[in-house]
Amino acid sequence: MRVLLAAPSSTARLHTLVPLAWALRTAGHDVKIAGRPAFVENILRTGCVAAELEDGDAELTESAALVKFARLWRPAVVVSNAPAGITAAREVNAKAVRVLGPSDFDGTADHALDVVPPSLRDKDSPGTPIRHMPYFGPAEIPNWLRRKACRTRILLSLADPSWYEPVFSALSDVDAEFVCKAELPAGLTLPPSVKLVDSAPPSAVLPTCAAVVHDGDETLALAAVAYGLPQLSLTESAFGTRVTAAGAGLTGSAEKISRLTDDTLRAGAAALRAEVAALPAPRAVVAPLLPLGRL
Repeated sequence: MRVLLAAPSSTARLHTLVPLAWALRTAGHDVKIAGRPAFVENILRTGCVAAELEDGDAELTESAALVKFARLWRPAVVVSNAPAGITAAREVNAKAVRVLGPSDFDGTADHALDVVPPSLRDKDSPGTPIRHMPYFGPAEIPNWLRRKACRTRILLSLADPSWYEPVFSALSDVDAEFVCKAELPAGLTLPPSVKLVDSAPPSAVLPTCAAVVHDGDETLALAAVAYGLPQLSLTESAFGTRVTAAGAGLTGSAEKISRLTDDTLRAGAAALRAEVAALPAPRAVVAPLLPLGRL
């Protein structure tokens, strides 16, 4: 069966779709991922077949380009984590499937899959729970990671450079190795406990960590949940608030870093990991997505 996945030009959203794309392909279906020309290289790195959406004129919307390709290829199912996929599915009488992430809520698709564990999701979510399998793209284990850490390892991932000074100031009393991939602001002194590295692919680093510090990255936050790691989100978000309420994380100031290895947080994170592991894997939800009349 032909299945078209529609990926908006967002690496995080594309990566959410990849485990399902692999499950569909290994089940024997013809899978293509559609995306804008500038985003095709990102799609190809996932190992899937890319369908380049024509740019057209300046007024051509993403949904219009997607509809044009869907009319040509005639998929039986259109999977997306953006509304454009539903529009394309309706145009070609295909089954519309949405994949919902931490910030998504949509009940207009024929079928919805929710990668957020039920205890961290709004009770009114229309999605069928599916096990989240963190994917961050191709990764190579860096040389520094081939040596066992002498202390507890914590991943430090900050997109906003203004956080480095308050975070570094809070590390003096924490007995841990903080791994950080970043270009630090000029004049900022690197604390002895911080290991600055050239490469820190989350898929390779997270299994070796005891906790994560970030500034609101929901993709990393959801991965930390799947790996059973306590986390500190330096900025508030709806998802971060729910992780905190579940006893698996903290939200707020950098001073809370010292609490990340508390037994209560570790227990809360372990409970969330068990919840994620108990959810059906992508391969288990493939069959219900497919319209039987078109097999």
